[in-house]
Amino acid sequence: MRLPDWQLPSRAIDGLKTTPQAVRNGLFRGLCIITPVLLFLAFFNPYVLDPTRIGWLMVADWGQHVLGWNAFRHSPWASVNHESLLYWPTGLSVIYTDSNPLFAFIFKPFRDILPRDFQYIGPWFFFCVCMHFVFAWKLVRPHAPNRWAALGGAIALSALPCLYYRMRHDTLMAQWLILWALHLVVNVRPGVPTVVAEGTSRLKAILSGIGDFFDGKTRGWIALLGLTGMIHPYILFMVVIMWGGDMLRYFWPAARTLDRKALALVTTRGLVTFAVPLLTMGLAGAYTTGQSPGAGGWAYYSAGIDAFFNPVVQDFSNFLKAWPQSPGQAFEGYQYLGFGLLVLIVSAVILYVVTPEAKESRPFLRSLKPLILPFVILAAFALTNRVQAFGQTLFYVDLPPATKNVLAILRASGRFLWPIGYCMVFAALVVLYKSRARTVAVLLPAVLVLQAVDLNGFAVTMREATVLAEKPQTYYLTQSPLWDKLVAQSNGVDFYPVNVHFNDKLFYELTWRATSQAKPVNTMYPARENLIQIAHMRADQDAFKRGQVRNDRLFVFLKQCDAPPELQSRLRMLDGVWIIPPDGAKDLPLQQPVWSPLSSEVRFGWLDQGTCLLDENWSQPEYDGTWTEGPKAEVQIPIKHVQFDYANPRAIDLHLKAKSFRPVLVKVLVNGRKVSELSLTHRTSEHTIQLPSSALRNENLSIRFVVERPDGEPVEIAHADTAPGAVTGRGAIQARPAPDMRSEARELAIKLMDLRLVDRDRQPKPKAIAFTG
Repeated sequence: MRLPDWQLPSRAIDGLKTTPQAVRNGLFRGLCIITPVLLFLAFFNPYVLDPTRIGWLMVADWGQHVLGWNAFRHSPWASVNHESLLYWPTGLSVIYTDSNPLFAFIFKPFRDILPRDFQYIGPWFFFCVCMHFVFAWKLVRPHAPNRWAALGGAIALSALPCLYYRMRHDTLMAQWLILWALHLVVNVRPGVPTVVAEGTSRLKAILSGIGDFFDGKTRGWIALLGLTGMIHPYILFMVVIMWGGDMLRYFWPAARTLDRKALALVTTRGLVTFAVPLLTMGLAGAYTTGQSPGAGGWAYYSAGIDAFFNPVVQDFSNFLKAWPQSPGQAFEGYQYLGFGLLVLIVSAVILYVVTPEAKESRPFLRSLKPLILPFVILAAFALTNRVQAFGQTLFYVDLPPATKNVLAILRASGRFLWPIGYCMVFAALVVLYKSRARTVAVLLPAVLVLQAVDLNGFAVTMREATVLAEKPQTYYLTQSPLWDKLVAQSNGVDFYPVNVHFNDKLFYELTWRATSQAKPVNTMYPARENLIQIAHMRADQDAFKRGQVRNDRLFVFLKQCDAPPELQSRLRMLDGVWIIPPDGAKDLPLQQPVWSPLSSEVRFGWLDQGTCLLDENWSQPEYDGTWTEGPKAEVQIPIKHVQFDYANPRAIDLHLKAKSFRPVLVKVLVNGRKVSELSLTHRTSEHTIQLPSSALRNENLSIRFVVERPDGEPVEIAHADTAPGAVTGRGAIQARPAPDMRSEARELAIKLMDLRLVDRDRQPKPKAIAFTG
């Protein structure tokens, strides 16, 4: 071979110049069409494009999104953007199930002619890849030396891993909106005011003035911001910040020279433009009564300083070492650019320093100045007050709780590095474009090849995430046809516990059946909680613990939970799932429930089975335990179904881990008999209690905690009276006080984290251990 291998791309491009123009045009158009298709197939299973395949979506956030669409589809138009089939009776707006309000509004008018099972998430993926490629082309074409270089640049901007990594949150794949914003900042200039000639009619003059006001750039921002308000608020925040920087470009000079006319024009344009996304977000249902704007977790979902060059998972790069990060940061803060694009950026810096041709990109780089302040703001949000690199905290600035609560509205702030990453790649491409033609012809194809090789393992992992779409099967846990009959003969479905994450796949499958029949369900996994609905769900849970359920609704256990004596005879089982059938379905052939063995260690975090063994005197579970709510609280353990490490124990001990807000004395009663007194403080401690031999004889082991002050004085906390009978509808909110405890009860509460039942004769007794709480 005469030519070095690195010159082959350049020689191939030179060879294209000798082919007929018609052939070159056809080849180019064909590549432009096939490129987004190939990008899509590289990261997705093609079966996701079948809108009738639902089963692959019954996992993680996809389940939330597709259920929100299905509920919205089967809700009347009178509610506009709201549905009451999920989260009954309060309901949810389509934006709070992250169900892509834009597509939801597009497809709902055709709901009667759509297939019974219909989803648009798979087609949305393809739509986003195509739009991303289109806007990448629009962004780079004005700066590229030729259309082939522009094609390579569009591919490079469409090959960032963060785009495809967000497939689990489908609306966040609309990152083409960020490229659109960059295009408006860099490539689109304000319109030149029209000079109105003398004698022009008043109407024409007014129309001309309106046209000048809504020039091409203003129309572009209005369209972009308005559309983004219908897709996702996080992307809207990024785009609004970039728009703000672009507006300052024109506002600041007018303010410095006190040009009142220019100030009035810029300000009015800004107010009109900003009002549009506020309206579209309202149309999507963002302003709902009782909806909590925040969800906690500020700084947990941040980005690290190493985000751009850390693959996080070793399979995600064939060239660079991956450094582990915290789970929240590894997910929301994932911003690895890929080895090929890192080579592009480094090469662009070198070219700019050493070659005079690359320095011709200075005017372009100056045009990026309006983005400096927006990017500083976005970077500050992304890094948060806990700045990390390679999983290690570099420094931390403590913030007041009130500030954290406000910032938690944008808790997944690691995403805000996306515009910076795209701009870095875009700027590197333009610097390369200004270099010698031979350099472009060699380096750009090399960058794309390196990117493809580096991300091979990443692409395989992404395709595997959608491989289940190959199967037309919808239901995996609830395959019996009796489920549809149970739903049809009920007025809705109530889940217990109301925490969807106890068994989200079971919840998704049954809720898909219910919403397809326009039957409401009592809970949901929303993007933001509704405080009114939380009170309803709390009241429903407490009513169940008192033996009260709605007899006209199907009651489904997401985990095995012992039912009160009043409901024991009504328990049934279908596909291994415990249920209480509605009165209208009593004649269906259903099995009696069978306990699966329970672990001898019971934990009480928000996803632990122990939380459904608590009576109504406990607050909402936290990640590591549950606080009492009042001076007395009880745990009911079905002791006959506990699987011990050794069979048939003759005597058992209770190992308990707990703490309190302040020093308290806790009496422990087992089956009504006092067995111990514990002194608890704010430090987590372990205690061992010997249980009487009679504890093994009953069906249930009742463990009651009675909290007293250290001086032995009982604590009396008044609670609202609970009306007798079943709790239904909005009246349920009156059945219990608000979830927040009174300050006195909170201070005297104890937090139960862990219970272990052990064979006294075979298990060594642990010493009391104190942990920092």
